Amino acid sequence: MTTPRRSTWYSRQQQRRGSPFYRLLDRSFGFRLLIAAAASFSLLAVVHRFENCQGSDAKTACITSNFWDIVSVGNVESFSIVAAALIYIMEAGQRKEKEHHEMLDLLLTQREAGTSMSLARIRAIEDLSAAGLWQDNFDLHDANLEGLRIPYSRWHGANFSGAVLRQADLRQSDLSSADFHGANLSGADLRGADLSDADFSGADLSGADLSGAQLLGTRFEGAILNGTRSDRDLFPS
Repeated sequence: MTTPRRSTWYSRQQQRRGSPFYRLLDRSFGFRLLIAAAASFSLLAVVHRFENCQGSDAKTACITSNFWDIVSVGNVESFSIVAAALIYIMEAGQRKEKEHHEMLDLLLTQREAGTSMSLARIRAIEDLSAAGLWQDNFDLHDANLEGLRIPYSRWHGANFSGAVLRQADLRQSDLSSADFHGANLSGADLRGADLSDADFSGADLSGADLSGAQLLGTRFEGAILNGTRSDRDLFPS
């Protein structure tokens, strides 16, 4: 099963990189400055013309006269503020990319430190998943991820062995070949998830919902299945 296609930050960035204009915009501060300056000048020109052409005392030929009046000491501050704001907006993608790097560094640091419980880690995993930055084969064993919300994401081959995933939302996610050995997934939502070749041996799946999940080659030896909902036999002959 293929993870459902949906628009994410990563997919939009991939499309953006396909445009020469946006590639230059991302790589060149000088180009961003030029665009911001031109846009600021145009905006101030519109405001200037609007002020001169309004009311009963509108100036003759106000649309074309005194066009360079906007290039004045009095407009320098306004020009600078507008240009800075536009540059800030154009650099939003770079700031987001930096945040993602910091989130990944947090996950790696906490994994190396053996940290069990961390709300920051849960938030980082959720934000990375929402952005479409999925980490195949990532190691999250023994982590407390209770209430984790990562629907429609992909964590193929990830190690969740011994992890706490009570009440987690894993709908429609690609968790194929993932290791959930001994994990606590009581009350977890796994509807429509790809669990092919995943290992749930010894896991607690009481009250979990596996309706519509792909279960080809999935292992449930020794798993707790009290109240587990599924539209197919979890122990086929």
